[in-house]
Amino acid sequence: MDVKHNTYNIQEVGLAKALIRRGHVCDIVFWTDNNEENVSVPVDKEHSITVYYRKGKNILKNAIFNDISDLIPQYDILQPCEYNQIQAWILAKKYPNKTVIYHGPYYSDFNKGYNKICKLFDTFFLRTYKKLNTQFIVKSKLAEKFLRSKELKNVKTIGVGIDLSALTSSDEKVPEFIESIKRKPDTVNLLYIGRFEPRRNIPFIYEVAKQLKDKGQKIQLIMVGKGDSEYVQMCEQKARELGVNRDIIKTERLEQKYLSKLYEKCDFFLLPTHYEIFGMVLLEAMYYGLTCLTTENGGSDMLIEDGKDGFVLPLDTEKWAETVMNNKVKEIGCSAHQKIADKYTWDALAGKFEDVYQCKLNY
Repeated sequence: MDVKHNTYNIQEVGLAKALIRRGHVCDIVFWTDNNEENVSVPVDKEHSITVYYRKGKNILKNAIFNDISDLIPQYDILQPCEYNQIQAWILAKKYPNKTVIYHGPYYSDFNKGYNKICKLFDTFFLRTYKKLNTQFIVKSKLAEKFLRSKELKNVKTIGVGIDLSALTSSDEKVPEFIESIKRKPDTVNLLYIGRFEPRRNIPFIYEVAKQLKDKGQKIQLIMVGKGDSEYVQMCEQKARELGVNRDIIKTERLEQKYLSKLYEKCDFFLLPTHYEIFGMVLLEAMYYGLTCLTTENGGSDMLIEDGKDGFVLPLDTEKWAETVMNNKVKEIGCSAHQKIADKYTWDALAGKFEDVYQCKLNY
């Protein structure tokens, strides 16, 4: 995770900033396979976050730091990520009075590899969490259900926030890609941002576009993202077969500072994902007032009241097309923006994290 160049909403950085604004000291440890270094991330004129890049082993997407024991005494709370990470288990076992694990994934048939890893982890390590009554904070109600199914009882659902300071608009001239997107009175602008991969179900978006065109609705389909060449080529072929390829305006990448200008050009955000731990892009789209259509997933489970500030739908192209054609985007979008602004910024959530930490320290 490159905090020097990555302008995306890095969750650890957003939460750390919010906690610092509440008067705490909060720093971050990230794994690296490059040189170890300490990087300072400014929060305001007086405060900053220290990001410690430390080496370690990486086995089956499981990072274990070589040694971070020199850092531990400086902090009252340790917050590793994911219950099935060996590093989280090590900290929970060695520092039970300090460790709070922040967890996001949940069970899904689509997640076959993750399900196997969890089954293996549970065989050897789960009993330690039960014995110590390890504290967990989770990102969604689906994640809470997942952990409680393992008889873990000390679980608090809080969610994920958005770092508004990372969403600042640029005064620079917007890229030609955004300039090329026109607002037309009789045309609906549909948006997707994210990786092109099977989990995100890109062909479904093209099928929805086809349904809309068949119903007489003019559309522009704005796509931002890239993926493995074989999958991208399959998606492009699907678009041609459905006859929507000429309605697509696509770019592989767009800097974060220009995204607000892109959202202004669009009406609906489509995320027909098979699985989503939370989905920062869903948070962003709602914050910028788009009407979001998505499936049941970790993010929609927390953020969307169906029909009021977005839509949670089954994977039925007819229903998605009807929803686009039959809803007033302005009213839904305003409700979506207000919910995120009021409840799902990191500053709004930081107090809930603080309450869990305080209970841990007083335990």
